[in-house]
Amino acid sequence: MSGAISRHLNNELEFRVARRIAEEKATLQEERVASQPERIRAASVSDSLGAPDADGTVWRRLTTNPNRDLIPVMQDRMIEIAYWLWETNPLAGWLIDITTAFILAEGLPYEAKHPDVKAVLDGFWNDPINRMPLFFPKHVDELHIFGELCLPAFTAAQTGRVRFGYIDPAQIMDVITDPENVKVQIGVLTKGWIGEVAGYSIATEAKKYRTILPPEADYVLSPAAQMLREHFTDGDCFYWSINNVSNSPRGRSSLLPVADWLDAYEQYLFDYADKWPLLNSFVWDLMVDGADDAQIKEHIKAFTKKSGTVYGHNEKVTLTPSAPKLESIEAGEGARLFRNHILGRFGYPEHWYGGGGDVNRATAAEMSSPAIKMLKRKQFTVKYILEDMCAYQIRQARAARYLRVGDEEAGQYSVMLPQMETKDVAKLGTVVQQVGAALIGAENQEWIDKDTARQIFAAITAFIGVDIDLDQVKEAIKEQKETKGYRDYSRTKKAEVGNDA
Repeated sequence: MSGAISRHLNNELEFRVARRIAEEKATLQEERVASQPERIRAASVSDSLGAPDADGTVWRRLTTNPNRDLIPVMQDRMIEIAYWLWETNPLAGWLIDITTAFILAEGLPYEAKHPDVKAVLDGFWNDPINRMPLFFPKHVDELHIFGELCLPAFTAAQTGRVRFGYIDPAQIMDVITDPENVKVQIGVLTKGWIGEVAGYSIATEAKKYRTILPPEADYVLSPAAQMLREHFTDGDCFYWSINNVSNSPRGRSSLLPVADWLDAYEQYLFDYADKWPLLNSFVWDLMVDGADDAQIKEHIKAFTKKSGTVYGHNEKVTLTPSAPKLESIEAGEGARLFRNHILGRFGYPEHWYGGGGDVNRATAAEMSSPAIKMLKRKQFTVKYILEDMCAYQIRQARAARYLRVGDEEAGQYSVMLPQMETKDVAKLGTVVQQVGAALIGAENQEWIDKDTARQIFAAITAFIGVDIDLDQVKEAIKEQKETKGYRDYSRTKKAEVGNDA
């Protein structure tokens, strides 16, 4: 990372990061190399290098790629810069906030058919430590700010209730993958921490967390990965990452590609704000024809009076206000150029951030399509995270014998996320009416059969969110035809007797 953003690393934040890195390089790095088993040390390079031959020659596997992670110093630097931008830059904060607001659902994001499964998930979701309605939106923010999310999981032995902690990405030293499959993360190594809290010196040791994998993953882990996981004995954790490729276990911040541009945009606005007072200032241009310096000074003294007084002069004196012309309109175009360049990385149109431009309601809807597509992709990641959490909670509750349901009932739950498209119901209603009339005419002309007409009509109604089950429709129509013409004669007879009375 370079450019204008590097200037901000000369403050206290840079000093704190540099000091921490220096301390860890002097102590924790050596301690890690000395304390970790040989197999764990080899795991970081085993993704790209094979085992050495008898003569010591090392061959690169054709089926694996070099590790694409940032070097640790750059990873730490990215984390601190991304957090600083989110905290201080309005546009950066808005990019994170608007993403989370769109992809998260309001209320409970899950549902379960079995009441016991629903009760277990409700207990997990509303646990006084988890407090997921409050913390899950924060976790989604953190995922996009830092590019990764690591939550250690603690399970109650009696009930199987899962509670989550949180590990700051700056405390992650490395993410270890399966030596034979870089797509599977098997463990997370954290850094030790030395600091002062409330006047007390606090020191924590580096930890080795085992990542939580689906039960099926145990059958696909390589023997080397299974041996490595035996050394991750400090607990279990979830680890998710975004904005990275398959052979880069650690994630990237969503703000990383636009970090310099966000800083340049902010600096541009600050410079314009400093120039703004000059745009509102002016001076009086007093010209006295044929006067010397002394006479000009006398005219200035005569002119400098309180507001509302009269200044008299002859045709040789000219008095005009003079204001600077700093081309303020160009400043707005420049800001728009910066802003659209940043928003383009996220696919967001400028009118989402308050910039109108040449946009009306019709074009605004079309311009939102790329943003909706990109948000749906991010939403899928959040759905995957929620499914991981729910599945693990159900699995732990069943293992503790607190939840006594079968495999089928345990799997009957779903994660719900909001629909992002805005649908014009009036327009869709008109389309449904026109298609229905056209299908009736086509069926009467024997151009299509009744089943085909039903399929076309069901496909149209799916656009407004109504899914028609054709088999159920056929059964319902058949039942209605069988009961058509029948009446409740006892009830009809009573009604006739009452009328006669």
